[in-house]
Formats: sequence, C-alpha cells, structure tokens
Amino acid sequence: MLFEAKRYSLLLSGTKNLIVLWVLSKKGYFCSVNRSYSIMSTFTSPFFREDRYTVYSYHTDVNRRLSLVAMLHFLQETAGNHAAAHGFGLESLSASKLFWVLARLTLKVAAYPKWSEELLLRTWSKAPTALMGNRDFELLNAQGEVVAVASTAWLMVDVASRRPQRIERFGTTFPHVLDRHAIPEPPEKLPPVAASAATEAKEIMPSDMDMNGHVNNACYVRWVLDSPLFRQEGKEVKALEVNFLHESRAGEHYAIGAQQTANDTRSYSITRCEDGRELARVRLGITN
Repeated sequence: MLFEAKRYSLLLSGTKNLIVLWVLSKKGYFCSVNRSYSIMSTFTSPFFREDRYTVYSYHTDVNRRLSLVAMLHFLQETAGNHAAAHGFGLESLSASKLFWVLARLTLKVAAYPKWSEELLLRTWSKAPTALMGNRDFELLNAQGEVVAVASTAWLMVDVASRRPQRIERFGTTFPHVLDRHAIPEPPEKLPPVAASAATEAKEIMPSDMDMNGHVNNACYVRWVLDSPLFRQEGKEVKALEVNFLHESRAGEHYAIGAQQTANDTRSYSITRCEDGRELARVRLGITN
C-alpha cells in the first residue's frame, strides 16, 4: 500500500491560488501551508526543494530495484542542494569552519522503485531546535504516488573541535515549514542494543569516506545489510531507523552486534574495535 499523498496549497507557477502564509520572526522565515494541490506540482516556493532522479543500473539491487543505500544517497544529495540554495551548504559552512552531519534518520518505504523509473524527491526544512536542523522528504514515482517518506535530524559541527554547535551560530533565516510532516513523529533516540550475536572486526576502507573526512552515513547501513547477521533472501526492509553517534575513519575497525527485538524488527549496534565506542544504532523493519 502506497503512502497517502497529502495535499497542500502553495504558490504554484501559473496558478491563481496564493495560499501560503509567509512570516518573518526572530527565528527566521517560516510558512504555514493550507492543504489542496496536485502532488506532482513543481514548487516555486523557497520552502521546498524538488530534484528529479532516474533509477540507473548502478542504483539497483539484484532485483532491479532501487537499493536502500542508493535511496539514502538521493536524500543527502537533495538535502545538500536545498541547503546550498539558501547559503547553508557545504561551501558556505566551510567558510565558518562548520559542516552538517546526519544525527538521526527514520525512513519508511511503501514500494521500491524499479530500474529506469523516473522519480521526484521533495524535501523541506522544519522548525529547528537549539542543536538540530530538522528535514523531511517525500519520494514520488512518475504517477505521483508517494513510495517512500523520511524524517531526519542534522547537527551543525565545528571542523576543529568536531563538536555540535548551536544552529544560531550560523544564523537563523533558513526557510522552514511549520505544519507539514512526511512522518508525524520526529526521529527518536534508539535504545541500547542487547546483542546476542556479533560479527568479526572489519577494516574501514578509504572508499567509505566522504568529503567531510569521515565515513559517510549511508555506509553504516550498507555495513549492516552486507553483514552475515542480516540475510535478505526473501525479505524486504520496509522501515529504517538510524542514530549516528560518533565519527569513524579509514584504517579503523568496526564490528556489528545484533538483537532480534520482534519477529519483524531487528536492531544492530556498530562499534569501533579500537576503543569500543558505539558508532551507530540501526533498527530495521522487515517483511517477507
């Protein structure tokens, strides 16, 4: 079953309906959105970003469908594009010795797009907290059906100290939407994993690193999916939750512990072998 396509009314190119409330407050620009527009409409509003993707062969799994890891790459690309369009991207933050890191993620998949499908990925920023920028996503197929939704929380980190900074350090004018949620609940803090099985140590490869000088967030999910603790034959991941806890780098080693918390839920903890520090917690919702 596909997700219900929620309908909103925005300032659309060529329409007569102007039903967006723009507000300038001490916390920056935000809007309140009234609901009634075509789900595939292209927004001219700065509150939203839409990018189109084609599912190429190198995005697919053995079943010729968009892989979970490739979907995560799409999310971070569009998030970066939206942030850059408003002066909060990699180049702008680098000048202030800052960068974004993904702290929490919730992703729900109704249907995996197939090879060669055309997709539209929509994102918008939500009201930030003192330390976290919040962002939601909708992934739509060519028929306008919402096939996946995600909610994310991001930290702004100092390059030198590698510690989170208050969002207001960089400014507070990033446009955000008050009353629209791809997933009603924000990404939650996952509980500790009581692992009953663990993998052997594996070395982190240079290809796992990204331009911020640490392992890319999608790699942690790939490590879990590639581990002997997860066997995907005949199973499908319909829900993914991740807490990213600490950085890791090439040359270090990691191990994965697993706990089956319910028939359709599995939890994983990724730890660094050198010091035992937990790098990430991952929870998967599985269906046959």
